Amino acid sequence: MTLTKTDFKEYLLCSKCLWLKKKRPEEYTAGEFSLFLQKLIKDGYEVEEYVQKLFPGGVFVSGNKETLMSRTKELLQDTKPIFQATFETSEGLFAKIDILNFNIETGKWDLYEVKASSEIKTDLKHNHIKDVGFQTIVAERAGVNVGQSYLIYINKEYRRSGEVDIDELFIVEDVTERLQEEKEEVKNEIVNALALLKEENISLSECSCLYKSHGQRCDCFFKFNPQVPEYSVHHIVQGNKLRLLLDQDILEIADIPEDFDLTDIQRDKVHLQKTGRAMINTDAISETLSRLVFPIYFLDYETYGTPIPLLDGYKTNQQIVFQVSVHKLQKDGTLEHFEYLAGELQGATKGLLEMLKTCVGPVGSILVWYESFEKGRNMELAELHPEYREFLEDINKRIFDLMKIFKDDYQHPDFYGSASIKKVLPVLLPELSYKSLDIQNGTMALSEWENMIRGGMSDFEIQKTKENLLKYCALDTMAMVEIFKAIS
Repeated sequence: MTLTKTDFKEYLLCSKCLWLKKKRPEEYTAGEFSLFLQKLIKDGYEVEEYVQKLFPGGVFVSGNKETLMSRTKELLQDTKPIFQATFETSEGLFAKIDILNFNIETGKWDLYEVKASSEIKTDLKHNHIKDVGFQTIVAERAGVNVGQSYLIYINKEYRRSGEVDIDELFIVEDVTERLQEEKEEVKNEIVNALALLKEENISLSECSCLYKSHGQRCDCFFKFNPQVPEYSVHHIVQGNKLRLLLDQDILEIADIPEDFDLTDIQRDKVHLQKTGRAMINTDAISETLSRLVFPIYFLDYETYGTPIPLLDGYKTNQQIVFQVSVHKLQKDGTLEHFEYLAGELQGATKGLLEMLKTCVGPVGSILVWYESFEKGRNMELAELHPEYREFLEDINKRIFDLMKIFKDDYQHPDFYGSASIKKVLPVLLPELSYKSLDIQNGTMALSEWENMIRGGMSDFEIQKTKENLLKYCALDTMAMVEIFKAIS
C-alpha cells in the first residue's frame, strides 16, 4: 500500500483517520479536512503553471503511473529541469516532485516544493517543512542525489499590473537547514505511518483528535468518538483544561463543574447550556436598534479570490466582489430588493459599484453580518475604483454589524456558542432555510461562479447557475431582514 504526501499530511493530523481511508474506504467520511486538502491541491496546480516559467527548458512528466516513473528515470540522465518527477520506493512511498532542477555547480538535483500560500506555514494542517521533507526523503530513497531543498511561495506584497511578473510574484527560499532539523522526525513518522497501514485491524474507538479543539478534528472524528455530542466541551476549552475535563469523562458543556477555571466569556457559554434558556437583553437590543436610521439597507457580498491575481491592481488571494444583494426596508415596512451578478471577470466590480450607487441612497443605516468582511472589501474597491472612494467610505461609516447583537445581547443554547447567521437563522426562523437551495454556502457560490466565468458551460447551465447564485445571495439579505424584524 502506497503512502503519498497527501496521505502523510492526513497521518500527521490523525493516524486512525488515514488508516480508515486507506483500509476501509467505504467507512471513511470525507469532510472539511478533505475539502481543505483538495483546495490546496487545486490552488497548487494553478501556481505551479506560473512557477515552471522560472525554469526555462523544463520538461513536464505526464501519463499513467508506470509512464511517469519510467519517463522520470530517462530525464534524470539529462540536466533539464523536471516538472512532476515521479518516484515510488520499495517500502511504498510515492511522490510527485513539483520541480527537480539540476545544479551544475554541485552536480546534484535541487528540489523545489511549490505552495499557493504567501508564507511558510508549520501548523498542523499545513506544515510545509514536513511536506518538502517527505518529498526529499522519497526522492533520496529512489536514488536521486538531492542537493538543496527549496520552498516557492507567493509574495504577498505583489500587486498585479499588466502581465504577471513571475520574478516579483514568487519568493524562493532555501529550507535545507530547517529541513535537517526535522528530517529524523519526518523519517520516524514515515516509518510509523507505513507500519500502521500494514495493520489489518485497529481499534476504532477514540482517536487522538479527542484531545484537540473542535477546529482541529479529523474528518472521521465522530466515527471514532461517537460519545462526543455535536456541541461539546471541545468548543469551550482546549489544551490542558480540555484534558482535565476529558479525564473526568466530562463531555457535555452543562456538566462542567461550577468551580472549573474559565474566562467570563466561557462561563457565560457554560451557563447558557446549564440553564437551557436564551439570554436576551431586550433593553440593550432596543437601545441599539433605536440608533439605526431608516431606510435600512441589508447588504451582502459574494467574492472570489485566487493565489495568482487575475486582474490589475489585485494582490494574491484578494477577493473579487462579483455579486451583491441589497434589501431596502422603509419605516412603514415597504421592502425592495436590488441585486447584481457579474457575468464575466472583466468589469465585474465596476458594474457592481454602478448598480450599488443607484440603490443605496445618502441616508440610512447599512446592516451586514460580520462587518470586517464588507468593510474590508469596500476599502479594496475604493483603491481599485477611486472615483467611488467617497461613496464607499460613506457606506462604511453607516455600516452596523447585526451579528454583534448575537454576540453580546441575544444568546441561545441552540446557537452552539456561535453568532454565525447559519446558526442563528434556524433557531429564530426555521422556515427560512438554505437547505432547499442548490447553493448553500459561500464556498459553493464562488465555485459555481468560477465554473461559469471560465467557460465550458452551455447557455442553459449558465442561466441555471445565475438563478442559483441570485437565490442564495438574496436569502442572505432576506434572512437579515427577517432576523431584524424578529428582534425589533
